[in-house]
Amino acid sequence: MRLQFFPKTISGMIRWYSVFIIGISLIFLTVMLIVFTKSAILQSAQQDLKDQVKSHQTVIAEWFKERQFDVKFLAESDSVRSGNPERIWQMLKIFDETHTDISAAAWVDANGIIINSRNASTSKIDVSDREYFIQGQAGNPHVTKVIIGRSSGKPVVLFSYPVTLKDNSFDGVIILASRLTAIDEMVRNLRFGSTGETYIVNREGYMLTESRFLDELKQSGRVENSAIIEIKTSTKILEAALNGKQPQGAYRDYRGKKVIGASQWVNDGRWLVISEIDYSEVMAPIYSFMLTACAGAALALLILIPFSLRLVRSISIPLKNLDVIARQMTKGIFSCDCADAGIDSPPEEVERLIQGFCAMQNKVESTVQELQRSAITDQLTQLPNRRYLMKEGSRLLNIAIRAGQPCSIMILDIDRFKNINDTYGHNVGDIVLRQMSKTFQEIIRTSDIVARYGGEEFVVVAPGSDIESGRILAERLRKGIEDRTFNTDEHPLTCTISIGVAHYNTDIRFGVDIYEDTLARADEALYAAKNAGRNRVMLAEEQHETSEGRE
Repeated sequence: MRLQFFPKTISGMIRWYSVFIIGISLIFLTVMLIVFTKSAILQSAQQDLKDQVKSHQTVIAEWFKERQFDVKFLAESDSVRSGNPERIWQMLKIFDETHTDISAAAWVDANGIIINSRNASTSKIDVSDREYFIQGQAGNPHVTKVIIGRSSGKPVVLFSYPVTLKDNSFDGVIILASRLTAIDEMVRNLRFGSTGETYIVNREGYMLTESRFLDELKQSGRVENSAIIEIKTSTKILEAALNGKQPQGAYRDYRGKKVIGASQWVNDGRWLVISEIDYSEVMAPIYSFMLTACAGAALALLILIPFSLRLVRSISIPLKNLDVIARQMTKGIFSCDCADAGIDSPPEEVERLIQGFCAMQNKVESTVQELQRSAITDQLTQLPNRRYLMKEGSRLLNIAIRAGQPCSIMILDIDRFKNINDTYGHNVGDIVLRQMSKTFQEIIRTSDIVARYGGEEFVVVAPGSDIESGRILAERLRKGIEDRTFNTDEHPLTCTISIGVAHYNTDIRFGVDIYEDTLARADEALYAAKNAGRNRVMLAEEQHETSEGRE
């Protein structure tokens, strides 16, 4: 027996169990905390990367400035401006030996012949076609892209500055060559964390510094000895940088790993400095918190399960019984007893639901019948629609074929119906369609079917009619429309129709069965009637014979 103080309504039962259900709120809050914490960690890491790469940009930019200052210092020194090759060579040799980040210092004379600081007598190469020499002739300093040095055969970056003698005449250029390994040594010191790295790529995506994960790249067979100029990236961060943006969220790096990163352009936009760190390393602190939070949520759910089951059972059992009844009703069985809830003293809302369901049960059958009728009826003309026509017309034709009886099909189309809609509007056109449909029903036999085929087209299926009887019926329909005035209240109109008539033929020319073939031949005859001037009846046999005669 239910306790007097125990609530009878669903709302009362929910309030009764609210103390326990509060645990769900705790789970929700835990999930939200995890989500927001994860978002905060990700945003913080991305901001750190932006700040970090910006500082890296400053370091690399300073390195470029120092090299440009060095080459300018050499070019403007008295030894170089003296024009004495021996003094120039000695000056470059001293500079080369005291600067480890420079792979070579050289002088290109006014004729474009390069004299290397390491061997002034033999290292003579013609570089008069190089951009830096051409710029030097124009009096401009220059920093090259990554090029392959003609003397070293290695990828290098050249810093050049024009040399002028004391009389201001051009005497060649001083160049400082820095191999990418020198830049790589500088960038190597910018690595962070266990997976964080800073590297440089050019605008085409080729790596200009060594990968922190060189061993991994070697094992995968992507490189043999070095990633420099061997690995070409096409990652989201490069694409974003080329569009003047920073990447949003995580993406896949050149290894295919999920990372977050930031970038900055250096060297007048020629190189892109990228700082990245694995997404898993950034998210590592939250994983233990997520595990603890999920364990707490699972414990809360275990506590709530017995109480939840009791509440759900008081509602689900009556609803299951109603579901069984509803399934029976979908099969057309409306006599089942819906008054049994399945449990004693269900909640008041459930009792009212059962009562309402029982009341609706009495209305469902008539509603279903009405829906079935609507599904096969054209709403405008109240004639059978195309769906009904295709099913019932095929059935009648097959009956006639099996009984050895004739059966004709005709397709009717209103002549120039578009002009009525364009001139008087679609409301007038709808009135004409309704009145014409009524005229069709008045003329055809009770055993015939007239249906709206679509738009201004109608189909008549006349079982028991051979081709001649079909022609006579089609003429009656044509004449009946021709003699009638439509929409007499506002715009008296006269209309005509064209009709194509076909009798079934076991020699199928169109479609997959006799019914589709007969419809297609009637439609072909209709178009022949249209082409012959409209307001006429054309038999499929006549149309076919006419076509053969023309051939």
